[in-house]
Amino acid sequence: MAEVLLDMAVSLDGLIAGPGGSDAGLYDWYFKPTELSSPVIGELVEATGAIVMGRGAFATGEEAGGWDDTPYRVPHFVITHHPPPPLAGRRVEFVFVTNGVAAAIDAARKAAGGRYVTIGGGADIARQCLVAGLVDELRLHVVPLILGKGVRLFSGFDQAWRLTKTRVIDAPNVTHLRYRVDGQR
Repeated sequence: MAEVLLDMAVSLDGLIAGPGGSDAGLYDWYFKPTELSSPVIGELVEATGAIVMGRGAFATGEEAGGWDDTPYRVPHFVITHHPPPPLAGRRVEFVFVTNGVAAAIDAARKAAGGRYVTIGGGADIARQCLVAGLVDELRLHVVPLILGKGVRLFSGFDQAWRLTKTRVIDAPNVTHLRYRVDGQR
């Protein structure tokens, strides 16, 4: 069965978005990759078989002009309480899941075809997946920014997590970290 990967860019102070949910430069490395980051991006795109995200991450993509230019031509499972009406002619398949993260991960695993289910958006969704023990691997792209205010990835946990570092790639504008999630302590 497909493993679940939590993949996010994060600032040095642990934020995945700036004030108001802004990108704040956290993904500059992705949209203008260096020679060291390009293979990391290619590997992620190739290894992803399905994506799980929250409604906020979906809305951000919609507001930015839609999803036609995404390199991820895989099913996207959006966790929401209120699915939008279907839109015809999309190049990416969106499945709106209304019964929680476990149901979304289960459906995405079935669709992933042995590749990763990648959690790609929303700190709340990421935290829910971690707490539920659904995440097998964590990839953080640490950007040398201190944002001060914004959305924290790791907050609200009442237990510690044990991780095993499996890879570090230090690029000029980002450090790519990869960990296996060994579980709660």
